Amino acid sequence: MMLDSLRAIRVRTREVLARRIEPGSSVALLDYPYYPNAGDVLIWAGTRAYLDDLQVEVRYQERHDRYSRDELTRRHPRGPILLQGGGNFGDRWPAHQEFRERVISDFPDRHIVQLPQTIEMAPATAVRVRGLYRQHPNLTVLLRDSGSVRAAEALFPDIDTEFCPDLAFGYSAARRRRRPAVDVMELKRDDSESVAAGSLFSHQPDITTEEMDWGLSSVEQFRWAALRAPRAVGRRVLRQFPSTGVRDIAPPYNSFTRLVLRSAERILSRGSVVVTDRLHAVVLAALMGIPVVARDNGNHKVSTIVGDYLGRLSDVRFATDSARATEQVVEFLRDR
Repeated sequence: MMLDSLRAIRVRTREVLARRIEPGSSVALLDYPYYPNAGDVLIWAGTRAYLDDLQVEVRYQERHDRYSRDELTRRHPRGPILLQGGGNFGDRWPAHQEFRERVISDFPDRHIVQLPQTIEMAPATAVRVRGLYRQHPNLTVLLRDSGSVRAAEALFPDIDTEFCPDLAFGYSAARRRRRPAVDVMELKRDDSESVAAGSLFSHQPDITTEEMDWGLSSVEQFRWAALRAPRAVGRRVLRQFPSTGVRDIAPPYNSFTRLVLRSAERILSRGSVVVTDRLHAVVLAALMGIPVVARDNGNHKVSTIVGDYLGRLSDVRFATDSARATEQVVEFLRDR
């Protein structure tokens, strides 16, 4: 059931992407998540896997604070521009929303595809976004959940939108190889999307538990610093020898992606069961074959996406409260 459900998600996603992005073409892919949020990095890795499967070449990839209209044009003079998917379409994470609006304004002559997002925005923001998006002649907005599809029908009735599952499912995670250290890994948000005041489930004396959120260990932070060091040295050399014609040293995005995802896999592998209110901790645990109990977050994207398709994976359960989460944890531990 797990493999069949995952295959169905991937097939539907590939079909949508193939209609919107011509297989064998080239693209620019923007808003790389150069920060240790494993969920956003997982989406990026899944996106690259789908694009590789479609034999789509990424000629320019960049994070929002390093984006250059001129550099994009130089490296990718024609063809679609893709904007990273996720859960930042709206007000909660304004830097990302402002960035995509900037790109849409910068390239009125290109096909721009906003990869699958969740909508969360105030009416005033929706008015501004609708006005800008309507001006673009070739804009596609993909939405990853049924709630966002309904919201788009009301907010953006004249904009090209389509449902597409979250691209994180394109990532091929390593199945768990190490022996769990505890019964339950409780991965709980500590940002504005968190709604649970206490623990996500009722801790029991006979159930060992470890609590944390996404983050790099001290060793992993050192490795990240080591990845950045060669670029810092290279930039100093370029300032001293500008005649080389090289404008900058590319950040180590691929290495950073591997570092963050290995860290996330290490964290989740510590528990026989995962309990979390992070959407992509649910996704990654399921891809790794780890039983996972999901709790909802602030904008209900977890419950909505679990209801839409994530809940079809056999090792995923959803709990509305800590008591039900505890029952499901006990059931998983009994069956291991």
